[in-house]
Amino acid sequence: MNHIVRKTNPLIHCITNYVTTESVANIILACGGSPVMADAPQEVSEITARSNGLLLNMGTPGDTTEAAMIQAGIQANKLHIPVLFDPVGMGCSTFRTRLVLEVLNHVNVTVIRGNVSELRILLQSLTDPKGEHNSIAIRGVDASFEDKITGDNLNSFIETCRALSRMTGAVIVMTGATDIISTECETRLVKNGCPDMSGITGSGCMLDGVIAACVASDYTTESKPSKSQILETVSLATAMYGLCGEQAARQVKKQQAGTGSFHTFLMDEISCASEQELKGGLRIEFL
Repeated sequence: MNHIVRKTNPLIHCITNYVTTESVANIILACGGSPVMADAPQEVSEITARSNGLLLNMGTPGDTTEAAMIQAGIQANKLHIPVLFDPVGMGCSTFRTRLVLEVLNHVNVTVIRGNVSELRILLQSLTDPKGEHNSIAIRGVDASFEDKITGDNLNSFIETCRALSRMTGAVIVMTGATDIISTECETRLVKNGCPDMSGITGSGCMLDGVIAACVASDYTTESKPSKSQILETVSLATAMYGLCGEQAARQVKKQQAGTGSFHTFLMDEISCASEQELKGGLRIEFL
């Protein structure tokens, strides 16, 4: 994937959370794209029009988030620019839940990425907008302890992803110990990754950046990729990112280093990754 991104060098407009802005910008650069961070409603439409992809991350919503995301999303839809949406912390507050639903009501998104809890609550909210959704435990912006993907609940979570794809038209990425990438009828399981990735702030946000850059590259090389093509691209991007995390964890262990070093090694692995090196390590299961 990286060689295509580096060849096309897509410009990714990011309206993302301020906790991880620098990491997202750097990971996009590392995989071969170019980031632009702009969230003022007065300029987002113009910035989006000059970009190849739009990344919307709900991590730290504020007073202008709704206007900025909807204006940028409408412009992206008008110009056939792919949109990645991350409903971070879906269900944490009434404000955040309403904002997520408003964005999805106005913007056709290409990819939705979230953890198990976020996507389960999103499905319930889309199915029953006035429901309370208290049946799902909420733990800040992280998945609840009850929402770990296991062999026992895997099929249920696959159905959640397929239902979300049917309702939104998007390719769904549900991240966990096993990542589920799905359309309404096709599913891929990605088994790359390591526990260290959950120990740094923004590992999910950085994955957003990698996926957005890879999908945008598809749009620059093809008139409009099919949903199946986007599924394959997203699966490869997710597996590549997870594999780079595995390699970074090995470097940490080898050097007896810690969390800060893991973050740096992950960035290094993404920037140095070659297609040939990665091919043998990708673990993607087709369903």
